Amino acid sequence: MASETVAESVQLTTLEWPPYVNADGSGNSTDRVLEILGSIGIEGTVKVFPWNRAVNLAAKDPAWMGVYPEYYSEADDADKGGERCVYSKSFGTSPVGFVQRTDAPITWSDHADLTGYTIGVVAGYLNESRFDAMVASGEIQTQEVTADDANLKKVAAGRIDAAVIDREVMAHLLAGMPAIAGQLEFNAAPLAEHGLHICFENSEAGRALRDRFNAAF
Repeated sequence: MASETVAESVQLTTLEWPPYVNADGSGNSTDRVLEILGSIGIEGTVKVFPWNRAVNLAAKDPAWMGVYPEYYSEADDADKGGERCVYSKSFGTSPVGFVQRTDAPITWSDHADLTGYTIGVVAGYLNESRFDAMVASGEIQTQEVTADDANLKKVAAGRIDAAVIDREVMAHLLAGMPAIAGQLEFNAAPLAEHGLHICFENSEAGRALRDRFNAAF
């Protein structure tokens, strides 16, 4: 009897963040990650969790080898003195800025200009290093929600002046929110363009997998 070849497999955590990752785990980022893993003979499986749980499982549970899509954070990078994980090369990009009302746009060219506004953020998300530092110091006033769609509704209702969001996520969400889509727009001044990474567990196995992943593209 011919023996069956058993493919190497890894499990990754992720979050619902369409169009990058949909509720069932499919999406642009998932397609790219699985394509790269497949090119080195690894069968990847992914599971969607709330973001903070996805991060914690990948960092602490050996059954999960990493979490994606992540923005790079030097504070978390075990190669730079952090403890949480080791980062892959970027496999995609995320254009980040502010959603605003079309009839009440915010005006800014420097981060200091943002101190006069109340800005929505999603709990647990990295936004941009200087912005996040100013939020932490209390210079920029924010309100937290658990998901981007809640911020869109708050901006449309005038409860906050703007909210940090990825441009593609905003377009995807507003396509399903016709009642408010015409009231909102993406501010012309970008906050950041982030690379998208896998944050592999901070272990010998995690580093080895990260290195193989990086070598594949």
